[in-house]
Amino acid sequence: MKKIKCLLLIIVLVVASVSVYQPAYSKANYTVNKKALKKMAKKTYHSHANKYTSDYLGLNSYLEKMRKKGGGTLTIKKGTYKICNAICVPSNITIIFKSGVKFVKTSKTGIKGQKAASGMWQIVPKKKSLKKNSVKGYNGSKNVKFIAQGKVTFDMKKKYGMCVACAHNDGVEISGITFKGMNGDHYIEVNGSKNVNIHNNYFGAAVSKTKKKNYNKEAINVDTPDAKTHGIPLKWVKKDITPCQNVTIQNNTFYGITRGVGTHKYSQKGGKHVYHKNVKVIGNKFYNIYDNGVFVLNWQGATINNNVFNNIGKTSNLSYSSGSHGISGGGIQGITIKGNSFTSIKRNPIYFGVQKNVKAGSSYKKTVISITAAQYRTMVENKAAKCGNEQNKKYKGYHFVIFKGNGERVEKNVVAGKFGVKSIYCGDGTQIVWPVEPTTTVAPTQEPTQQPTRPTPNEETINSLFDPQSGGSVDN
Repeated sequence: MKKIKCLLLIIVLVVASVSVYQPAYSKANYTVNKKALKKMAKKTYHSHANKYTSDYLGLNSYLEKMRKKGGGTLTIKKGTYKICNAICVPSNITIIFKSGVKFVKTSKTGIKGQKAASGMWQIVPKKKSLKKNSVKGYNGSKNVKFIAQGKVTFDMKKKYGMCVACAHNDGVEISGITFKGMNGDHYIEVNGSKNVNIHNNYFGAAVSKTKKKNYNKEAINVDTPDAKTHGIPLKWVKKDITPCQNVTIQNNTFYGITRGVGTHKYSQKGGKHVYHKNVKVIGNKFYNIYDNGVFVLNWQGATINNNVFNNIGKTSNLSYSSGSHGISGGGIQGITIKGNSFTSIKRNPIYFGVQKNVKAGSSYKKTVISITAAQYRTMVENKAAKCGNEQNKKYKGYHFVIFKGNGERVEKNVVAGKFGVKSIYCGDGTQIVWPVEPTTTVAPTQEPTQQPTRPTPNEETINSLFDPQSGGSVDN
């Protein structure tokens, strides 16, 4: 009897061991090149596989095999891969791009009646990409990584479309990639997703003739899936107005594009503003940007620290008040901005005011702005050189000009300051003062006192007439 009990115990332990560790062993790892993809595409898709389609079909076949096995690592070897339709990425996938990998957007399929898609990558399982509203909330693909090892390029070849569509995802990392050939859309769309880390990438120049027409198309767009604003027009994305959370954009370079990072349409639900939470823009470089380096719109608890902004808005002739700043926008609910360097900015480095959707989403009410006194004090901890001024000459010389509350451009809303100067002007007479450190000359029971001062603008008095220009507008 004892032998039988021992045998049963051993069987139970073995079964339990297999149950615990089986998922790890079930994952599939593959290393592929163009030849392998061509073979896989022919095997899976037969007559649809040709010189135009084999790369994306082969990749989708491998990724589908990996999905069935619970994920894994797909290593892509050196080569030029021509992509005419979307590559769909399921959960628990790490894609390693070896040095010398080039993904090139093409517009031919070689198949009668089948058109090329506008995008290149969609972070969604292939089967779900074919079904309307199949993904919602944060229930899309999870734990997806794009990791470049060496020189890796995603080239849109000046064709319209987003390079990477990240929607309803939880856990995405994109690093080390050079993005090229932007034309009228975003390189990366982060839409209704959370726990996203985009770092150490290079975002190259947009097509120059489209910059004015598509001035508000960010290289990295932080957006909500919203039918009213036309947010991300992909059928598998349910338009449930899911905001983004915990998005970190760090140590990237943005060069020669329309906007670097931002949101160009805001959403509301049940009459209340919907906010993207904990967006961090840290340690990036923004060079030769047409409109704004960063455009904040309905962000809550955002951080914009230790970035370099150089030559922003110099080539733009747009007249709207929110344009040609290093950091601009509206709809702020708490923000930290410090340690940034601004050089050769057409207007003042930082500007926030009222925003209103134009055309799509115009039924939503205007944005509001709430920034704490401590956050205003932190805002002076930046540096600037050779920068311009806010549209209203009354605020000439101020590095940041913010219209708080309802954001309207009236005197009672203005808060303005200079970098490196511990004094802030408030149009409503509010005093924003720095805490006074206790000294040895102050008695322990005595409260230290400070007489706050209220600086005034350099040129005109506070009773000057205002520029009739209204607040910013947010277009498609």
